Amino acid sequence: MKVTNVEAILPTTLKVELSTGKTLTVDVSSYLTSPGYERIAEPPLFSNVRVEEWGHGVEWCEIDMGIDVDTLYRLSREQAGKAFPVKAFNNWMKNNGLSLTTAAEALGLTRRTVIYYHCGHKPIPIYIGLACDGWELRQRASHGVKRPAPKSQRNVPVAA
Repeated sequence: MKVTNVEAILPTTLKVELSTGKTLTVDVSSYLTSPGYERIAEPPLFSNVRVEEWGHGVEWCEIDMGIDVDTLYRLSREQAGKAFPVKAFNNWMKNNGLSLTTAAEALGLTRRTVIYYHCGHKPIPIYIGLACDGWELRQRASHGVKRPAPKSQRNVPVAA
């Protein structure tokens, strides 16, 4: 998959056309707070985005920075609700004290797959997010930690 065309939509969105015929609309604002990327937030600079020489991503030549096509694809899937966010996956690992190896064992995945998810190199399927939630609930249940009652059952006023 390669980028064939890119268009900036101010303030922080890119319309990216791929060699597969798909068009992605991606908000890259999360990248603009990363070290080195802050200047891209300036509208004149952001508008100067172009396809990287071999189509493996997009770039801003003035500051020699870019975003690869796999990351753009992953971000578009997350923003469309079709992928589990990398940040949520990494928080699940951190909150449960899991290493790459133990996370892979918990989910029945290879360590390499967990590395791809952890680093944001591949979109994380929604079912992996559900598996993370289920694993966490089982861990709590096995340690006797009660989960809160559903909101629908908490402090429900009774009609007189």
